[in-house]
Amino acid sequence: MSNNARARIAPRSLGYFLGTSTLAISAVLATPAFAQNEGAEASDNDDVIVVTGTRIERPALEAPSPITSVTSENIALSGETNIVEFLNEVPALVGSQDNDDATNLGIGTTGVNTLNLRNLGSNRTLVLVNGRRHVGGTASSTAVDINTIPVDLIERVDVLTGGASAVYGADAVTGAVNFIMKDDFEGLSVRGQGGLSPDDGDAETYFASILAGTNFADDRGNIAVSFEYSKENGINANDRFTSTEWFTLLDNPDFDPNGPDVRQRVFLADSTIAFASPEGAVAIDFFDGFDLLFDFEGDGDPYDLGQPISFRNTIGGSSTRNLDFIGSLTSDIERYVGNVITHYDFSSNVRGFLEFKFAQVESASEGSPTFNDLVPILVNENPFTPQAIRDAAALAGTDTVYISHDTFELGRRGEDITRRTFRVATGLETTVFPSTFDNLNLVMSFVYGRTSEDFIATNNLVLDRFYAALDAVVDPSTGQPTCRTNLDPTALPPQIPFPGGFGFLGFFDAFNTTVTPDNFGTTPFFTPGSGSGCEALNLFGLGNASQAAIDFVNDDSLRTGKLDQLVVSATLSGDSSGVFELPAGPVGFAFGLEYRDENSEDFPPEINISGFTFGNLIRPTIGEYNVFEGYGEISVPLIKDRPFAELFAVDAAFRVSDYSTIGGTLAWNVGGVYSPVEDIRFRGTYSKAVRAPNISELFSPQNQSFFLPDDPCDVDNIPLASNPGLRAANCSAILTPLGVDPTTFQGDDILNATFPGVLGGNPDLTEEKATTWTAGFVYQPRFIDNLTFTADYFNIKIADGIIPPASQDIVDQCVDLPSINNNFCSLIDRRADGGLSFLSVVPVNVAFFETSGIDYEVNYLWDPASVGLENIGQFNLRYIGSYLERLDVVSLPGQQADEERDEAVTLLGDDAPVHTGALDLTWLYEALTVNYRWRFRDRIFRDEIDEFDAAADQGIILFEPGRSSALSTHDVQVRYSIRENADIYVGVNNMLNQRPDIGSTGTPVSPIGRFVYAGFSFELN
Repeated sequence: MSNNARARIAPRSLGYFLGTSTLAISAVLATPAFAQNEGAEASDNDDVIVVTGTRIERPALEAPSPITSVTSENIALSGETNIVEFLNEVPALVGSQDNDDATNLGIGTTGVNTLNLRNLGSNRTLVLVNGRRHVGGTASSTAVDINTIPVDLIERVDVLTGGASAVYGADAVTGAVNFIMKDDFEGLSVRGQGGLSPDDGDAETYFASILAGTNFADDRGNIAVSFEYSKENGINANDRFTSTEWFTLLDNPDFDPNGPDVRQRVFLADSTIAFASPEGAVAIDFFDGFDLLFDFEGDGDPYDLGQPISFRNTIGGSSTRNLDFIGSLTSDIERYVGNVITHYDFSSNVRGFLEFKFAQVESASEGSPTFNDLVPILVNENPFTPQAIRDAAALAGTDTVYISHDTFELGRRGEDITRRTFRVATGLETTVFPSTFDNLNLVMSFVYGRTSEDFIATNNLVLDRFYAALDAVVDPSTGQPTCRTNLDPTALPPQIPFPGGFGFLGFFDAFNTTVTPDNFGTTPFFTPGSGSGCEALNLFGLGNASQAAIDFVNDDSLRTGKLDQLVVSATLSGDSSGVFELPAGPVGFAFGLEYRDENSEDFPPEINISGFTFGNLIRPTIGEYNVFEGYGEISVPLIKDRPFAELFAVDAAFRVSDYSTIGGTLAWNVGGVYSPVEDIRFRGTYSKAVRAPNISELFSPQNQSFFLPDDPCDVDNIPLASNPGLRAANCSAILTPLGVDPTTFQGDDILNATFPGVLGGNPDLTEEKATTWTAGFVYQPRFIDNLTFTADYFNIKIADGIIPPASQDIVDQCVDLPSINNNFCSLIDRRADGGLSFLSVVPVNVAFFETSGIDYEVNYLWDPASVGLENIGQFNLRYIGSYLERLDVVSLPGQQADEERDEAVTLLGDDAPVHTGALDLTWLYEALTVNYRWRFRDRIFRDEIDEFDAAADQGIILFEPGRSSALSTHDVQVRYSIRENADIYVGVNNMLNQRPDIGSTGTPVSPIGRFVYAGFSFELN
């Protein structure tokens, strides 16, 4: 912090604190704390301001909505260069997706950082820049990638919770986050920063920014140009854990529901997946008795099964460790963001403005390798077969063995994604009818944005090539291994003679297809014959596959997408002062029209569209919608400066919309503020908000997916139904025609691997409907200078919520409804042996969400000089916290609510602790600024099963409580002004090196651990 900044703080801090909202302090105090209900930028007279959540200019005290604000100084003192990781500390945004979450959240999410208000989904959070919409960060989604917003160009960030649809439109059903950018900058500002994890020597970050601005045309115009670069090096699971340090939370094999001293869920060290191995797991007589036992490792050594724990898991042995299937913990992210912001006064009452941005974000991560179960190998012809396996096969009288292999040597599957965002916002601001109205303002704006995406899926296994490469023989002309199809184009690879449960996932799926002359070698990706380029693949052992064979079976496939957004709007705002005024003042108003068009295209590579890869079959998504809207607001001051009524004002807003997809909608809100005396102010809002379905929800095709629900018809699951007799009867009606005995059916034993299905959009969706309200107060006692306490209760209920039913809900509802002639059973297929084989999932308007709680803040600015203590600086203490009362999800009508409060993973977001808080203490002394920050999140349950009773350690089982540890990290930054407007600083985040809990990669804290950084900044005026 510069000396000039410090000079601005001291003379104004005390008077300014009492003269405006308590939360406007953070706009002038260079502290790292948050400010609640600021959301305002003061004008020259600190009287009329622009408040996020309304289009009416008004004094800050009259804003009824609670708004949390953070400033550029807050961000700088945190040391964070990823803005989402900083905003995650705002209680309303704890469910947001930062780099820790974006790595393993789902296909195509690598590198995307999105904001999620109240843990109700990023698609319900509207992100604005200078009060205007911003194009989404990925194809088919309106959720904005916050990586595209330049950190050092931010003036402040306003977080408005509760339904803001009446003011800003759809997507604001849970609120809005408004990034206010610096738009009148003069001079040159430069900052650089670097950091890493000192304990592990990794997770390096680099950040550099430059901002230059100047006035022109006799100060009638201003232009500012900025460029920002940042790089975050990701870390992998093996950078933080070893197999003996990694514990997996699994069912306790010794659990006895009648024995209270044994826990239902336990942590198992060195756990493995029992069906495969990095070396290859070879079964000689697998189908002789179906004993699920392997005989050899791929190199011919005896297979060590380890200690069996469950059907799928063992401890130790030759099988693949669970830890090995975890790839990246955080992604590699590299950002380039350029901005131009300018405005020009054409006359005394006409101003033009232009905002231009280009951002390129490159990200990469890696996940698990491909895996292949019980692939048949003709050992007498395959030249790679170890002699021990040949001998065992001969002794068993078979020429075929079965190998299950987690193919690490083929490379981990990964994502390499480049996203480019272009956005331009331009328009005019002018005053109209000056002879009638004192301040009637018209703002017309045009916003266009495009995000394009190049998504490379690395090491994507091509299945028909893979089958051909595994079927290796000796070329009689050379004596070298080759593919059988190179010698005989009509030859087919051997197939699994087993009707279900194991095999490849994808086009050649053991559940429903085999390789036949009709589908093998009929694609443009592989043509059998001498010119096919097929290279024989050796999967016996680890690291024996040739690079040529690896290159032949893998493909780095390119998927492209784009999203275009066009918004045209005009807003007329002002007050009635030129015509009339009420006794308490003029009536404020704003009315406007808006047109918005969103269209998206997402094109997978042909190889994925054909379904010939290990990854999911993906089809193109093309969708578009537009909406015409009219909106209005009014603010009526009823009483002012009266006994027991310093201020009483009411607000109202509405928005009428006509969507090309769902038709008309209406959103509205009312609110008010009442201040009986100078010390206290009460405020509240009530709104009816709506959210229209987005392109993905409406237009996604039926893309391939995979599921693994518990089979409700399994005899062990029949008693778990609310009506076991009904479930048993329905299961009998389904299984008996297949020739399966429902009284002995073991569906979960058959269902040992995921099975295929489709997941797509639903063009018949309608809007979500939300009811939200807030009520709170701001307390500023006159008898304690600079002390403020704020508290606001919030409640959000969303009906007709858009959600794809969980696979478990679909299979359960099929047999738990009065008849199997229902919509859910029509979404399910079963095999001849009764096992689940296919599932269709589409989103529907059936869910109900509710969340409620209290946000509160205590802020105290102490100037020791006020009590005669000179020359010891100033101190600012602020604690911002939240209490989560409820977070409930009802996925299907009539179901009991899923209470997600207090859980580590929620349906629509991240962890949902009951208590969340951040404490900031800042000391400013001459050229020195020291900031201490404590971040806290309450303990949460690791999963929904919480039967963790006391028990003794039984050796292999590590007993731990059902809750994770609380997040409790301590950050310190020391900043020194070496001269005016030139600072150097160092800091450490997570100073005590809190690590993720046992069995977790990121709960309750980032896996990076302790992080140190250093940087500099300077300004030239």
